Amino acid sequence: MKRFTRISLLILATVAVSVTAWGLSARSSDASADRQGRSMHRFWPAPMPTYPMAKEMPMSDDMVMGQARMKMAWFRTPDEPLKVAHFYEGVWETAGYYVTREVHPHGGKVAALDLKTNLLRQVVMTRGGDQTSVYVSLIMGSPAQLMSGASVDSALPMMPGAEGVTQMGSRDPLANTSVVAYLNRETIEDNVVFYQKEMAARGYQLSRDQAKLKSLTSELGTGIHVLIFTREGEEVTVSISPLEESQITRVNLTRVRGKGR
Repeated sequence: MKRFTRISLLILATVAVSVTAWGLSARSSDASADRQGRSMHRFWPAPMPTYPMAKEMPMSDDMVMGQARMKMAWFRTPDEPLKVAHFYEGVWETAGYYVTREVHPHGGKVAALDLKTNLLRQVVMTRGGDQTSVYVSLIMGSPAQLMSGASVDSALPMMPGAEGVTQMGSRDPLANTSVVAYLNRETIEDNVVFYQKEMAARGYQLSRDQAKLKSLTSELGTGIHVLIFTREGEEVTVSISPLEESQITRVNLTRVRGKGR
């Protein structure tokens, strides 16, 4: 039971970080001009591997997941996601961490949980053209700290009966971001209907780029549904998927305010 709980926490935390990177990735090219002068010197408070020939840049100095501190940086490389994943996976497995990996030609993620020091390390990758954007994060806190924190963003509705709620936030100067991850026991279809109704009631509209959404859903894997809602100055991404080998549904919400400014 303890192992299942730890793995469930890891799944929630890593997916929340993944969705955050996805939400922020659309503005990375705009952000780079403002961050070129910032240094990575002493940025990481714990050992983190540096990808060969990569120039990392800080993405945010003010992030939290529950009551745990979090830092994130990013870089680009011509290497394919699989090669990037092999590098981090090898380093973290050698260090004796619990490593999970989900990688495909368009991106993916590798996460490493170190319960001895209460650190969660992760890289999230997205492939575009001949470049891979890589988002590196370090979360500092125990599983209990990851699962606790302030009240959930009131703009993000949750299915009744939500379990294992995790919230993460960033007050990055380029965008104010909230991420919520949780589990529930309703069907995928019921969750999709719930968010279409609840988001419309809050003044959000579904993204018009349905072809892109359909392609993205296909790339992420069977059973995963992605909904993107927009409102003036805001974007909310909802990812709904089955939890492996269970009748439980996993929901991840990302709200970005000030996107593109």
